[in-house]
Amino acid sequence: MRTKALLCAAALAAGTVASMAQSNVYSLNIVGYVNVPLANGFTLVANPLDNGTNTLSSLFPNAGFGDAVFQYNNGTFTSSSFLGSWSPDLVTLPGSGIFYQTTTPYTNTFVGNVMTGSLTNKINSGFNIVSSQVPQSDTLENLGYPAAFGDAAFYYRGGTYVSSSFLGSWNPDLSPAVGEAFWVQTTAAVNWTRNFNP
Repeated sequence: MRTKALLCAAALAAGTVASMAQSNVYSLNIVGYVNVPLANGFTLVANPLDNGTNTLSSLFPNAGFGDAVFQYNNGTFTSSSFLGSWSPDLVTLPGSGIFYQTTTPYTNTFVGNVMTGSLTNKINSGFNIVSSQVPQSDTLENLGYPAAFGDAAFYYRGGTYVSSSFLGSWNPDLSPAVGEAFWVQTTAAVNWTRNFNP
């Protein structure tokens, strides 16, 4: 009988230690989702969350037959089409952007982790499609974009471009939406660096 009592006491103590250890376990990940409407025709879209693979098949699982993506990098477009599956299955990282073309409007849901810590988005001189690496809507100045005199940003909204120029400050001072990519034209290559620790 005494042995049973000791075993029960030991099991209770072990369970208490285990539960105390677990109560101090914290997650370092911020997991979420973002709904982004895709209009009929073209939409400049950004991947606002890191889902691990960031492939088109994981980012757009409900794509319509014939949907297409156009990715711009170093002066060249790479395209992908959805004909039952994405071919090729391009990777779209947070901080970049794509043109998404669809004939049937729908809302895409991005699911993944919010990127945190020291983040760097390398931007080439000339034209780039970029976005904020974190799901946050604010002015480019508040998002820490390193603008130089003469830089420009172009947002594709409602089938037309809206532009903003940096001449000491952004005019007009537009804010990209969460999940919205935009063109930037830069005079020199820069690093868009942020420390994001919510």
